[in-house]
Amino acid sequence: MEREAFVRGLRDLWPALMLLAGVGASGVLTQKLPPAVISLIAGATLAAAAWLFYRAIINFSPIDEREAQHRLERQAGLSESAPLTSFGDRQVGGDRALWAWQKQRSDQVAAAFIKPASAEVSRRDWAKLAALGFATALCLWQPGPAGRALSFDLSPIMGDSDLVMDAWAQPPGYTGLPVIRLNRDTPEISLPEGSVIVARMDGAKGAPKLRLAGQTQTMSRLPGQAWTGQAILRRSGDVALDRFGARAKWHVTAIKDQPPVLTRQQPIKIDPRGRLEVSFSASDDYGVAAAFIRIKPRDKVASLLGQDVFDTPLVLEGEAGDGGARQVFVDVADHVLTGLEVDVTLIVRDGLGQETASTPTRLIMPKRQWSSPLGGALQEQRLLILREARPYQPRPPAFARLFDPETGLSIRLDLREPLQGAPDGIAKAYDWLSATLASLQTMGLSDAGLLGLRFARERLALARTIEDAHAVAPLLWELALQAELSDQTPAQQKIAQAREALEQALKNGASDADVKDLTQALREAVGERLDELAAQSAQGGGQGQSGPDNSVSGGDIDALLRELEQSGSSGARKEALDQLDKLADLMENLQPGGQEDSQSGEGGRRAGGTSLDDAMLEQRELSDQTDSLKGQSPQASANDLADRQDDLAKRLSPQSEPAQKGTEPQSQDDKAAAAQAMRQAGEALRRGDVNGAREAQARAEQALQQAAQAQAAAGGFDAQDPLGRTLPRSDDGGGTKVPSQAEKRRARDVREELRRRQADPNRDSQERDYLDRLLNDR
Repeated sequence: MEREAFVRGLRDLWPALMLLAGVGASGVLTQKLPPAVISLIAGATLAAAAWLFYRAIINFSPIDEREAQHRLERQAGLSESAPLTSFGDRQVGGDRALWAWQKQRSDQVAAAFIKPASAEVSRRDWAKLAALGFATALCLWQPGPAGRALSFDLSPIMGDSDLVMDAWAQPPGYTGLPVIRLNRDTPEISLPEGSVIVARMDGAKGAPKLRLAGQTQTMSRLPGQAWTGQAILRRSGDVALDRFGARAKWHVTAIKDQPPVLTRQQPIKIDPRGRLEVSFSASDDYGVAAAFIRIKPRDKVASLLGQDVFDTPLVLEGEAGDGGARQVFVDVADHVLTGLEVDVTLIVRDGLGQETASTPTRLIMPKRQWSSPLGGALQEQRLLILREARPYQPRPPAFARLFDPETGLSIRLDLREPLQGAPDGIAKAYDWLSATLASLQTMGLSDAGLLGLRFARERLALARTIEDAHAVAPLLWELALQAELSDQTPAQQKIAQAREALEQALKNGASDADVKDLTQALREAVGERLDELAAQSAQGGGQGQSGPDNSVSGGDIDALLRELEQSGSSGARKEALDQLDKLADLMENLQPGGQEDSQSGEGGRRAGGTSLDDAMLEQRELSDQTDSLKGQSPQASANDLADRQDDLAKRLSPQSEPAQKGTEPQSQDDKAAAAQAMRQAGEALRRGDVNGAREAQARAEQALQQAAQAQAAAGGFDAQDPLGRTLPRSDDGGGTKVPSQAEKRRARDVREELRRRQADPNRDSQERDYLDRLLNDR
């Protein structure tokens, strides 16, 4: 009976199945029709087929037990005896024997009825099955046209032409990956998180949809029937182009960017040239985008108001070594925290902005030793300004308004007093700068540098915000460097220029020929410096050493130059840079011989072979190095400092030679007190008493200061500026000062810089007027 039910079901479903198969088989013939007509035919076919399927399901009735028994009896030829349908009959009356015989005969026939009934399939059924099979075979032979003929699409009906789709992904710029095209044959794709997926669809009359990870965006119209849209990939999901149904679909997996990794963290240290040496190895998914060091003082600076974290970028030049290894040197001579105990942290950042920090390193920031007193003074004033972050206090406005008689335009003048509302650090720096400027004018050192100092002071006076005040610091730094440079000889300047050119060539990968030429230029500059030192020693009367410092010989320098030339020309650039640093250290240690000045005034400047200004500079350096011992226990370094402290005391002691002409007893007493304090500092260092040593060194510095003031009061050579640094005294009228070549060059450079700034149309008109007055008054 199951077969009969199956056949009956096929009869009911045949109209719907035949309709679908027939329309699909005719797809080859209808594919040249307009898309709208094909879509209408498909829609009507699907609707009719749905109705037929519905009617077949409603009209289908399964075979019950009674009907099944009749069909079995009919196929067995037992309709008259009806053994199955009469199985449930009961005797109502009549002869019992006859009923028993009838019942027995029916049971015997039913027991022998074991042949199953076959489904009744007529010729018409076979014809329908053949037609359905033939139509289905045609659909399988041409699946494309068949599927199109049966696909109901509203797009052509709404006026769309053939839809042409294209999609691609633009990975974030920091990844360095190219544009990735989305291929419809590859439904699975992985992209970096943050990629921009761009889609374009041509031929649509209405706006398509771009769907990405559950979000839907309506695409924007382009000229013609073109549409475009884009979306940013934030998480994994499906991407689909939708126009009355999904036209293209992909599953996109978002790859999350990982933060950079510091695989080798070495403590940051100070190299012999006073730079921060940063060695590290870093890696990232798409490369390290930036690296910098974060410097924070150990002790809070009150004037910074918590704004005491400073980031200094690292220049990542060239390719990294194995494992991303790099070594970078950072010049921090102009840093705002120079000379302070700080925590230095290395931080690397990837293109997404994710950062990874190293373990902080505690050290004392190196500071530059200024040979020029003016340079040192300007550096202290600059640090006063930069270490001030407190805001200006608001003051009542005081303005005046004038009118230009020619144009009739109003001019607003600020009549507030200079430095009104300025924080203490700015006011103090202004006072120091004014005192320095007044001292230089009094001492007859007029040159173009005075113009720069006046300009810096006026800029500081006109500042109304802390940002305006900080803008003066770069000018003070440049003036300090020019003051330092003016004390260098022409040979020293040539060495500095040649060394800088060679260092840049080695870092930038210059050719071997260029490196060889630059090395030769450096060799010539070093030769001139050696000749210069020899001449200075000869002019000293030939006493003491007759040449440069005997700890460094000309042969050592020549051998180092040969090694430098060989390393540079053979491609060993890192070794060449190290040798260049060693050469710089050697040249800095070169001094003329131990001659004595024949001028009578120099005798009052010396005590035991050491001048007061040299003694003060050396004592300050020893004090700074003693400060670095706090919290540590390197006894070897303490003993070395103690030996140097005793040596300075011995050289300073006035008992080592008779008093010179022009030296006051008060000055001699102060020198003796300074020497005694130095010896006490040495003894404290040997005991490991850093605090006691520092107190003794402070007494020594005070005694040296008093000795310098006593000499200045007695008419000696050692005069001081308002900040306590030694300056040459003014002429006594016995001669006229002739500017040196370095001073002339400085004056010319400053004038050119002032002219450049005065000609800049983007500068404030008041500033340009002030510069114009400076240039006209020179």
